[in-house]
Amino acid sequence: MPSAKQTEERGDMTRVKTKSCTIVPKDHIGSIPGVHVGQSWKFRIHVSESGIHRPPVAGISGSAKKPAVSIVLAGGYPEDIDRGEEFVYTGSGGYDFVGTSQQRKAQSFDQELTRQNRGLALACAAPLDETVGGTANDWKQSSAIRVCRSYKAAKKHPEYAPAEGVRYDGLYRIVKYWKEKGVSGFYVWRYLFRRDDPEPAPWTDEGKAFIEKMGFTMYDPDVDIDGRTGMTKAGSAVAGTKRTGNVNGSNCQSVVAKKYKFQPTAILRELVRLDTDNTRMWADIHEKEYATESAYIEATKGHLSCPICQELVQQPVTLPCSHNVCCSCLCSSMNAYGNICPMCCHDFSSMGSKSDVKGKVNQNLVTIMRALIPSYGSEWITEPNATTAQFARREGQPVN
Repeated sequence: MPSAKQTEERGDMTRVKTKSCTIVPKDHIGSIPGVHVGQSWKFRIHVSESGIHRPPVAGISGSAKKPAVSIVLAGGYPEDIDRGEEFVYTGSGGYDFVGTSQQRKAQSFDQELTRQNRGLALACAAPLDETVGGTANDWKQSSAIRVCRSYKAAKKHPEYAPAEGVRYDGLYRIVKYWKEKGVSGFYVWRYLFRRDDPEPAPWTDEGKAFIEKMGFTMYDPDVDIDGRTGMTKAGSAVAGTKRTGNVNGSNCQSVVAKKYKFQPTAILRELVRLDTDNTRMWADIHEKEYATESAYIEATKGHLSCPICQELVQQPVTLPCSHNVCCSCLCSSMNAYGNICPMCCHDFSSMGSKSDVKGKVNQNLVTIMRALIPSYGSEWITEPNATTAQFARREGQPVN
């Protein structure tokens, strides 16, 4: 009979990806908007859906042409060393996956600085050297890499790894990388990572308090609480009460986590107040409760889908009827149908000609989206024109 861990691992392999992170591109460097240090997921497939680490199996997200953007520490190599704030990571490769399970556990050839290993080297602020490696002159200039720790790493380093699932531990940067002979006698590529994240590490007292304050619970699709939204699922027990039942063939009793409410920051609330063209939309969004920032962002995106291209609105123009349309999409619509809203057919002739419309991008909404999704508009934005009130808020001045 398989052990509980084997059953869990097999369950992970049978999970199907049902969504993809669209907030940022797949090669995005840095943190993911709405996802914070200390959030965790029971299965790797849901880590992929969050955008924190997209490969559902591979430990390195990167390629030979671009810097790696994320890794998962799972203690898969005997050379790995973990000190929490710093760790030495071993590159991929060197194993022959043909043969018995025992044969697959032993390294049988040298690792090479290719593919994902090369991507890690490219993330280091040092000249690429495929022979001996390199050391960054200033490690903080190295590209930021998102780091997750798996429960598998707890076998060697239980003080830093989670007891269950996969947890996001923040941004790290590579200090140096080098080639050396591993315990098997074959060469491996090793990388020294150092933490560089403003949010506290989850294994510290400060980090544990942060997790408690934010109300993070591990996302497990098989229990009552949805870890991505924090909401109690339909048909589940009442929040804060105990439930008993049969899960995976065994009796269990657990406490259902209480529901938390995400609170937008004072700055975000002020920016929303200034977006008077979308007052009704923001009222609809804030009418509901959100347990996580990620859920709040997803809800906002849902209200800001361009009715023409069906994508997140870019260079948004807010029409008198309160519908938001991409500036380029609206101009194309005006060429074909005139000054008619593509959503409700409301006449917006009061906004003037096409050239006038091009100058009426809702900069308040752009500023809000940039606050929620830092990469928003990166392909077309220069610097949004901020209102006097927004400049005052940024400089810490009182807002009238």
